[in-house]
Amino acid sequence: MDSQSRRDWSALAAPDIPTKQETPALDTFVSQLPAGARVLDLGCGNGGVTRKLVARGLVAVGVDLHVAALEAARVAVPEARFYERDVAAVDGLQLPEARFDAVICQLLLSIVGDAADRARLLHNARAWLAPGAALYASLSGLSEDLNPEYAATYARDAPLTGEHGTYLSRDSAGRVLYRTHHFSRPEIEALLRACSFEPSLLEERIEASSRRPEQRARFYYLVARPLS
Repeated sequence: MDSQSRRDWSALAAPDIPTKQETPALDTFVSQLPAGARVLDLGCGNGGVTRKLVARGLVAVGVDLHVAALEAARVAVPEARFYERDVAAVDGLQLPEARFDAVICQLLLSIVGDAADRARLLHNARAWLAPGAALYASLSGLSEDLNPEYAATYARDAPLTGEHGTYLSRDSAGRVLYRTHHFSRPEIEALLRACSFEPSLLEERIEASSRRPEQRARFYYLVARPLS
């Protein structure tokens, strides 16, 4: 397990947690959920996605390990319930809740840690899905063919991270903020299979980068259900 990722995220100032302001794929998924559906927002941060869920008339529960972000989320979305948890904990989430009609992972798989953390996150998400429920996830994709800066970053940090496409996001002074992983499509498909998920949607889009909005990057959006 990559405990450094936990320390990095806990140290990041809550207002600096990156997010995408425009979320059309997520909005489409949420719009198809029936009113009153129970939705778990994993890695909820400051509550931006959770707010969307409540606005749609859904019952929302948010989970994150960032204490200050959770405090901000509770103020911003008082209608939701929030819990301080490690989303990739080996012993699961241990929530005082019933299972959910949907679980949302907005860019979470890309920043949760190493390969073991990604798999553990999906296992934890699967454990909280009710029968027939769906997982929605967005992921950052490999983008060296779109952006030479990403190619240079992957090459620079691969000896440090031990994995192609995994790099250390840094601030303008070069200080490491957190670990980020960019996925290939076959890698996503293999990860889902290994964690007993079957995708019903896996869509690729070229959009503005989350942290570098003036640059292009690849993103993947998926909807998947647990294999029986």
